[in-house]
Amino acid sequence: MRNTRWIYRDMESNSNSKLNIDRDILNLLNNRNVTKDEEIYSFINPSLDNIESPSLLKDVDKAIERIIQAKESGEEIWIYGDYDVDGITSTSLCYLALSELDFIPKYYIPLRDEGYGLNKDAIRYIASQGGKIIITVDCGISSHSEIELANSLGIDVIITDHHEINNGNPPAFAVINPKRIDNEFSFKSLAGVGTAFMLMLALFEKLGKREEIFKYLDIVAIGTVADIVPLMEENRIFTKFGMEKLKRSHSLGISMLIKKIFEDYKTRKFTTYDIGFIIAPIFNAAGRLEDAKRAVELFIEKDHRVCSKIIDELLTKNSERKEIQELILEKATHKIESKKLFENSVLVVAEEGFHHGVIGIVASKILDRYYKPTIIMEIKKDEGIATASCRSIEGFNIIEALNSMKELFVKYGGHAGAAGFSIEIDKIEEFSKRINEYAKNTISETSLIKPVKIDISIPAYKISYDFLEKISTLEPFGFGNPSPLFVLRDCEISGVRAIGKEKNHIMLNVKKDNMEIKNCVWFNSEDIFNEIVTLTKVDIVFKLKLEVYKDRYQYKMYIEDIQLPQIKENYNEKYYNLYNSVFPLETVIYTRKKLDNNDLKLVYQDNEVDLTHNRNYLTTLDNQTSYLLLELRKNYNYEFKVTIKDVILKEENYNIHLVIDKDYEFNSYSIKQNELFRDIKNFLIGEFNYNSIQKKTLASIFKEKKNSVLVASKGRGINTILETISLYYKSLEERVLYITDSTPNKRLLNTLEVSDEFIEGYSFYIVDKEIDYSLLDNKRALIISNKKLELSNFNEIVDEYDIPNNIEIIDNFSIEQEGVFSNILPIREKKLLLERIKKGEKVKCTKDILAYI
Repeated sequence: MRNTRWIYRDMESNSNSKLNIDRDILNLLNNRNVTKDEEIYSFINPSLDNIESPSLLKDVDKAIERIIQAKESGEEIWIYGDYDVDGITSTSLCYLALSELDFIPKYYIPLRDEGYGLNKDAIRYIASQGGKIIITVDCGISSHSEIELANSLGIDVIITDHHEINNGNPPAFAVINPKRIDNEFSFKSLAGVGTAFMLMLALFEKLGKREEIFKYLDIVAIGTVADIVPLMEENRIFTKFGMEKLKRSHSLGISMLIKKIFEDYKTRKFTTYDIGFIIAPIFNAAGRLEDAKRAVELFIEKDHRVCSKIIDELLTKNSERKEIQELILEKATHKIESKKLFENSVLVVAEEGFHHGVIGIVASKILDRYYKPTIIMEIKKDEGIATASCRSIEGFNIIEALNSMKELFVKYGGHAGAAGFSIEIDKIEEFSKRINEYAKNTISETSLIKPVKIDISIPAYKISYDFLEKISTLEPFGFGNPSPLFVLRDCEISGVRAIGKEKNHIMLNVKKDNMEIKNCVWFNSEDIFNEIVTLTKVDIVFKLKLEVYKDRYQYKMYIEDIQLPQIKENYNEKYYNLYNSVFPLETVIYTRKKLDNNDLKLVYQDNEVDLTHNRNYLTTLDNQTSYLLLELRKNYNYEFKVTIKDVILKEENYNIHLVIDKDYEFNSYSIKQNELFRDIKNFLIGEFNYNSIQKKTLASIFKEKKNSVLVASKGRGINTILETISLYYKSLEERVLYITDSTPNKRLLNTLEVSDEFIEGYSFYIVDKEIDYSLLDNKRALIISNKKLELSNFNEIVDEYDIPNNIEIIDNFSIEQEGVFSNILPIREKKLLLERIKKGEKVKCTKDILAYI
């Protein structure tokens, strides 16, 4: 097995959530610090209306007033960007937005050799061209002396930047940065393009055109994903809605590029992978290898022929970038292997001819392979220096390491995970020695073992259309909101084979609980093929993806790691997951004919669930859905109903989207009252008996025919009393009104009507709030109260019970505790424990036992 350590995130969700959301989805949100119901709802249902007001960013209003003034006085506005994708998209966004408002902006992006950020030569050039305002995008926050120069030349600088403010705000006309501590804007992690967008949003709002700015969100999404900022809050909104606009981009160049590189662009659901690994690198290549302004030209160009030419150039540059990158990666890897540099704590490789535009990517790839801090340098012999890109692992702060030897560098900067520096060539060897000494004393052995951070363990039946659709509500995935990692424990693997042109990937089949997921892929795993092929039982960490083949959905597992079974499966875990299943759920079947909702029925077999239409066999549900329904039916006596949600015509078939929900319909053909009550009892609690307070209350209402006040505590099965009453009257085709301020469960809602006030005309009233009880005179009623009411003409029933000495009530139940009475247990297990209690045996119980004594 690989040298990895599995880290399990906090797997307990916000159990207090009142939302009808799958518990595993709540767990995933909890891992992302989304715990409150309002946060959960907003996360799952993002909206453009949830974008905070741009005016909450300091200096935004001041900046737009100056921009509007410039238009009125005919002053020239320049946009000053950076040569990475964030800078390119920021520049393009501002250019297009200002042009739409009838400004005539100009832009400037430095060549990579000019260095990052504002430079004085560029400012002098802009001044010579008549520029009066510079709007910086993705840069400027550290350019104090450059802005002082601009001020002296009569240029007002409006900074939009998102980088750290290390030396205070520069003396610009306006400084817009989400990291300003005096902002009222709550989100601190906008990308450069997101910050620029907020300025443009404010401008469009000021001019009464707010909705029109959103057409550019695809540009914002590209820059946001490329800059690897957390996909939370505004970034998540920008990216989600931006990706939806990619196939119909307002930018002609982007639209043409999408059609060129994605054959299925008409039907494709674009993802952050498409942006981060396919689209963004094309623009990045321009800045890495030559001139990033060519990429901006594609965003803003309106001529088809010009766009086509630029696309060809960019694709050629990207191919060159890939070739250069692969060559440098090969050379660096060869040196690491031949010189046994992998034995060092930090991998340092310095060579002539390493292109500075791609050494950062190479460093990242080498880190992924060896999981050690990696530094790749390009030696520039004619200049006497080397430039470096650094990438680090968790537990080793690379910028702190560089700080400890800063006297070695010409210049340096960065953060904990990534940094860069320039160094004189004759100091490289000393640097390599000192950085390794520093790391040896700093990095723990554990830190050099690659962590695999697992979100949750799931049962095999969760690998289904329904769960994958629910996971999709958490998209877009990316930095800060990673694609979830799941673990499937103690499963069988078979059919292990090497795949790919170089046979460097593994494909295998996974089986658990008689459910098989075929063709699971593990990329770049050739190093352990010979070991994996000998195994039969393993724990697997994986990502899930819903794919379509021949117009049928397929559930795909993409493996991240495999270990021999580590943890014995807990008996309760299976039933905990089953008991907490959330309905309704969805699945998809495939037919050659269009269906309607008439007479769809589920037919339960030993190991499968069939679907009939007008009493004719139609199809068998997929293994996962069948397994879940059969287990719930067997262990909890649930029944289910099915309806059609949608019918979609495809080339190969009809995709019939089904909704399966619990069936709460009660049917009885009994005529005698005692037989009807027997049927109701069996429907509600099966083979169990009514408890003491349920019997007293029902006897008071139906045998003694008295209006009653029930004084009882929570957990004593009051809902079963209410359901019994309402089902009885429903069977007689009479109506029950439940007067309450709370929201009843779905089964109870199916049997009665609910109001927060008294309404005339019902056969029976159930009241669990304070009202004018005189309204119940001459009515049949049950009042539920937590205190004695002493009402005339009402039989008062006070719940008094003793917990047997052999029952130990535990407050902090966990699924690791076996042999504990709980509602999560299947019916047969609960009956066995109740028998043990009757015999006087000592049994630990949760408060669920109160409904049975």
